Amino acid sequence: MPLDSVTLSSVGVNEEEMSDYMAALGSGIGIPERHICICGHQLSRHEKWEIGFSCVVSKSWCSCTEPLAVLQPERVKPFRYSSSGYGKKHALTKGIYTLKSQGFGATWLIEINCFRCGTKNGKIYPAPIDRAGRIASESGKKNALLCFSCINEIGGAFYY
Repeated sequence: MPLDSVTLSSVGVNEEEMSDYMAALGSGIGIPERHICICGHQLSRHEKWEIGFSCVVSKSWCSCTEPLAVLQPERVKPFRYSSSGYGKKHALTKGIYTLKSQGFGATWLIEINCFRCGTKNGKIYPAPIDRAGRIASESGKKNALLCFSCINEIGGAFYY
């Protein structure tokens, strides 16, 4: 009795799916581990422990304990900065700036609005939040996109 010839559909995959996946392996686009977390670092830099997550990037440590994929970049190397506050001082902003200055782009994986009040009006800033729930001047336990009104209400914001 002759055996069936081998096809992708025999292993549950169609040709287009496989082509897209193989292209993603080459470019990194579409691979979740290469997405950028709201803390400004690659998701693959986050490690899960019994007590939560930790994020290790370059030669530093980020206190991000709640990873959230927010960007799909064409290149991940620019996302290696540390945060020293909100807005332009945040690792996510620094990474986006470097990515753009190198001629690469990214797409958002989330809707851009304030995580606290939900507004889409005005400027929305990435912000590190410390254990007390205030804006931090270093990497935060949590990170959020916040409008300036919410940054002022949360407190801890330093002069820009």
